[in-house]
Amino acid sequence: MEKAAHPKQRGQCSEAAILFEFVRNGVTVLEPFGDNERYDFVVELGSEFYRAQVKTGRLTDGRVQFETRSSGTLTRKIKKEGYDGQIDVFAVYAPDLEQSYIVPIDEAPRTSMGLRVEQARKKSPNINWADDFSLTAWIDHVRP
Repeated sequence: MEKAAHPKQRGQCSEAAILFEFVRNGVTVLEPFGDNERYDFVVELGSEFYRAQVKTGRLTDGRVQFETRSSGTLTRKIKKEGYDGQIDVFAVYAPDLEQSYIVPIDEAPRTSMGLRVEQARKKSPNINWADDFSLTAWIDHVRP
């Protein structure tokens, strides 16, 4: 995929990629009317609904890095706000890898998260491996 120049366009490309992956895997996707909700999609699996916030992951130092909070400007000050209680999962698209991931909000830190795609230089017990968060693995896990 060609890199989008504007942040809004990058976000739209990520939303389209995630939407495609859900639909390709037979998942019903609901989109809210307008853009005032904190979530981008609601996905239906069986009788359960999951609010998903789409994020674009950037490949950095062997990991897919993404923000777990939103940033906005309010009277020239940058306001950063978390998603607690407003979403159920982050749906992350990594354009450099053309891969999609699902991270439940209760497994995500409050500021940003990295999903490791390559071995780290230093060993750590706190590594989040990208393969453990693949979109298809999540669907298989929660689908009845």
